[in-house]
Amino acid sequence: MACDIRKSLVKPLLIMGVFFLWGGVISMGGEGIVVVDSTGETLRFSKPPLTIVSLNPDFTGNIIALGVGDRLVGITDYCRYQDDLTAPERLGGLWQPNLERIVALKPELVLATREGNNPGIISTLRRLDIPVFVSGQSSSFQNYFELLRKLGYILGREKEAGRLITEFKDRLNRIRHAASDRPLVTVFLQVGVKPLVTINKETLIGEMIEIAGGDNIAADLSSRYPSISRERVLADNPEVIIIAAMGSEAEAGVAFWEKFPELSAVRNKRVYIIDPDLICRLSPGVMEGVSQIESFIVETKGSRMMDEGTEDKE
Repeated sequence: MACDIRKSLVKPLLIMGVFFLWGGVISMGGEGIVVVDSTGETLRFSKPPLTIVSLNPDFTGNIIALGVGDRLVGITDYCRYQDDLTAPERLGGLWQPNLERIVALKPELVLATREGNNPGIISTLRRLDIPVFVSGQSSSFQNYFELLRKLGYILGREKEAGRLITEFKDRLNRIRHAASDRPLVTVFLQVGVKPLVTINKETLIGEMIEIAGGDNIAADLSSRYPSISRERVLADNPEVIIIAAMGSEAEAGVAFWEKFPELSAVRNKRVYIIDPDLICRLSPGVMEGVSQIESFIVETKGSRMMDEGTEDKE
């Protein structure tokens, strides 16, 4: 499946009067950095960690955006990394990274997520006295801004985090304002081919569609990442179809919908492809993701299918 959709239960924490969905953050005078993650684990650092293992692409992208990518000593095979930086060691997949290599790197901090990483790996690292910060389930841009604030606090990059948040909020407000002057466009966004899977309104992707001026046909389904029938999509007849996939999976998705020329999106050549990393990863790429979704929604003619669906139209 294009997006990692493992479910988890997030228990928001109230710690010393400061609340964050992604775990509480407090700074107690004289005790350095103190952070409580989404599992209730308290981590303490006398100074910002300088050697970090990231077990999720979300963290990797944000650490680089905060200007401290050189602190990464280990990342997963799914993480993207700048060529101009000294490459950290690749540690394997999200669910079964190489535990021995992680331990050998002696990281001051390991970053993981409740939805995407193996709780057994997290528990083992903690038993070995390796600090592991675990973030919770994401469902909105507010979650993303909280994650950036938290990382900025832990890494001593609070000013940089604040600047990014202000920049991102301004960009989202511009997109939302422009969308308010246009009629809503019905949208079906597909994150899985077999079975056919979409997203409801309680997801970051759902919020992206709403900000860009789209009306998600699956918004009111009960599951965050529900299976949906072909018949339901045909009945709702969306004006735009967006397939979050790449390569052969994307080709299969386009070929599937081309069998139904009666669909408004197919008839008007408004079936698009988007890189799943731009909408499934809680990292700076989501800003490009929401911009691409907006471009798909506002386009009214000459729309592009598979071979041009992800080009930047600005």
